[in-house]
Amino acid sequence: MKADTATVSFNSVPALDEGREAALEVLEQYLPVPAETGTVLAGRGLSKSFGGLRAVQEVDIDVPARAFVGLIGPNGAGKSTLFNLLNGFAGPDRGDVLLFEEDVTGLQPWDRARRGLSRTFQANHIDVNLTTFDNLLAGAYLHIRGGLVRSVLRTNRADELRAAAAARAVARLLDLEPVLDVTARALDFGAQRRIEIGRSLMSGPRVLLLDEPTAGVDAHEALEIVSIAKRLQEDLGLAVLLIEHYVQAVLGTCDPIYALVLGSIVAAGPPAVIAADARVRASYLGE
Repeated sequence: MKADTATVSFNSVPALDEGREAALEVLEQYLPVPAETGTVLAGRGLSKSFGGLRAVQEVDIDVPARAFVGLIGPNGAGKSTLFNLLNGFAGPDRGDVLLFEEDVTGLQPWDRARRGLSRTFQANHIDVNLTTFDNLLAGAYLHIRGGLVRSVLRTNRADELRAAAAARAVARLLDLEPVLDVTARALDFGAQRRIEIGRSLMSGPRVLLLDEPTAGVDAHEALEIVSIAKRLQEDLGLAVLLIEHYVQAVLGTCDPIYALVLGSIVAAGPPAVIAADARVRASYLGE
């Protein structure tokens, strides 16, 4: 049966250490040099309303260099709206967004992407009619000079080869190597979520926003995806801000963590502080 007409169940097989090391070497040459210190992304007094609904209210948030930061909250808390403010998909009514200490509040998402900010979405934005490899390669648009015309004329061949090598390296690190040539439609949802993460990596970020990367998968796959994201963050030196409903995964991997309830930050700090906070337990954990 052809792969693009069947459902392929994807089971992760850990990559060999030597293969992983080689992949990391490729990506070290491909990705920009990560920031080592300071706050790389910050929101200051961010507020956003939709009619009479206050989606985000006076939010301050910091993403330090090389940190894996968590953002939790119940449905409707305003988490995705906050992400949209940070990456430019929406403009704040009040407040500022700082990227590497530059005020980018008025910049479009693509301008922020050129400065090293990338994101995934709660709903998959991959093209299910393309293979895993082609989906990953599509994320490299910032690294292939000249766009479509030069690509057709084959005048940017060096860029294409570099991006292709990076796509294969990303596939290895995300355990997608066995399905590089498989159409995304034929893969299970967990594999599609990994492709979404991989495509964001291919844009060359220094800061990565992950909007519920485990949406639609079971608890086992969710923990595995978060663990892979954490390992990528550490190995590549990225700063990551993660929205995640699977609170145990956040408590086990993120520091600091922000808890958002009804558009406001009600708690912030290390996992132990968040887990013990009465407002978090009441609003998010149902206690």
